[in-house]
Amino acid sequence: MKNLQAGMEEKASEPEVRQKKERIEEVTLLRAFAFLAVTLQHCIAEYIYRPDVMQADSIMLAMLFHFTRFGTPTFVFLSGLILFYNYSGKLNYRSFIRKRFGDIFVPFLCWTIIYWIAMEGVIGSKLMQPSAWPNIFLQLVKPTNGYHLWFIIMIFQFYLLFPLFSKVVASFRERLHPHLQGRSFNRVAWASVALGLIYGGLLWLSYYKMPDWAASASGFWSGLITYRSYYFVMYVFYFLIGSVCAFGLARFRTFVADAMGWTVLLFIGAYIWLGYDVLRFSTERMNLQVSSYLKPSTFLIIVSQLLLLYGFALMLQRRKGALYRILRFIGRHSFGGFLAHAFVLMLVGLVTRSMQLSGSHLPAALITFILVVAGAIGLSSLLEKLPLGRWLVGPTGRRKSKATYTDRSVADNPAREQTG
Repeated sequence: MKNLQAGMEEKASEPEVRQKKERIEEVTLLRAFAFLAVTLQHCIAEYIYRPDVMQADSIMLAMLFHFTRFGTPTFVFLSGLILFYNYSGKLNYRSFIRKRFGDIFVPFLCWTIIYWIAMEGVIGSKLMQPSAWPNIFLQLVKPTNGYHLWFIIMIFQFYLLFPLFSKVVASFRERLHPHLQGRSFNRVAWASVALGLIYGGLLWLSYYKMPDWAASASGFWSGLITYRSYYFVMYVFYFLIGSVCAFGLARFRTFVADAMGWTVLLFIGAYIWLGYDVLRFSTERMNLQVSSYLKPSTFLIIVSQLLLLYGFALMLQRRKGALYRILRFIGRHSFGGFLAHAFVLMLVGLVTRSMQLSGSHLPAALITFILVVAGAIGLSSLLEKLPLGRWLVGPTGRRKSKATYTDRSVADNPAREQTG
């Protein structure tokens, strides 16, 4: 009896064994789409607020900006998809967090230092001043030099709380009676709609009420509400929909393929609505805050974009071709590219900010986008080859150990499972 108990304790202390499953090919393509969207978003922001921008360029850049809204939420969706797909059973929490700390948080720390040196030392010329040093610790909590790194802080909260999410989803699945396939799908669909409505209510509060709450509050509570975009709860819908896809992958693929007709109509309607809102609440310059992630109408455009792109990824996967290969390469290096793209954009900006671009901000933004994508992905692929490159760009998935699961690189990186 003692030997049996000892054997059970020894088995329980072992890391979880992840069963090899079907590779989710479309995840790599969706990572690429999300990375391109985030990069385009930041390239547009580089030009749209310049004092010499003409109204025509400003309006067109704002309209183009609405095509980037799916970027960050798609990364969150892919995080949920891959984590639930590969960790649906027993989870060794210590090894789970330790791995993500090494593969995600360490690159975040490295790039936080890089951006701090670039901004405080090279551009600000304050690196040797004692007053500049405490800022490095603030950047780990509220990134401003590497403004996009807030996403790592937010997505890591999902990793820390994943056992709780896993238990809640598992409890919900037990009530669906999986043996009743048709009814199970209908129940999941209606539960997803209900979740969407609840989440939409949260976004309504976020956009229309919370700014006033922050203004009337003080101290801790004011900061908590003001920086609500840093917290996982504001993106929880996309993470949980990732679990719906993970546990019903084949049915989800069929659904997005069959639903492309009405998702196109939903996207067109939401796109017109959001564009009208931006024009209505803008004055001399376009107010891109009207297109915030945390707004109900933006939520509609994001959901329609996500479903459309998932269906498009399935089409590319079947047809292969040059575009498919390019997107696969971008998707493989998307985490490193995500971390580095703001640095490349900063270098481009050092050149373009002194140029007279009046009447040419739209083409300048598009050219910058191409240069930044090429530079960030190229830099990521080069850093990967260095002996310690994984500490800068994370694992790229080329090396696969026996203990790895399908598309391990996706689940180990936020911009890949999802990162921005």
